[in-house]
Amino acid sequence: MPASEDTKAAPLSNHNGGRAAEAMAYALLHKRGYHVIRSMRYSSMVHLVAWCDRGHPLFVHVKRTRQEVAGASEVAAHWRHDITALQAIPRWEGVSVQLWVHAGPRGWRFFEILPGGVLEVHGHVA
Repeated sequence: MPASEDTKAAPLSNHNGGRAAEAMAYALLHKRGYHVIRSMRYSSMVHLVAWCDRGHPLFVHVKRTRQEVAGASEVAAHWRHDITALQAIPRWEGVSVQLWVHAGPRGWRFFEILPGGVLEVHGHVA
């Protein structure tokens, strides 16, 4: 089918696709026993705030892409402005600022945002 041909289905906008990924992240945290607060402003740097009795508080920024993400360096380059803003968030001992990326068929990739860089976190993040 030519690219210009109408498929009768509206593509997801970045806003709607991002909110869908945010809802999936919310559900994942809730399933793991976290209490979660969702930001009402999509432009906010922190989309989700989560906490539980057995873990540290999490500030989570959610992104969605249809393409694979190679690792922390690619994430840092691709979302440079978001990373800079997340690095500027004041934090106290035990607080974790994370970027969760839903990347194509591979699914979730999790990154810890530190004041000096980005570190991919494997396994269970929350």
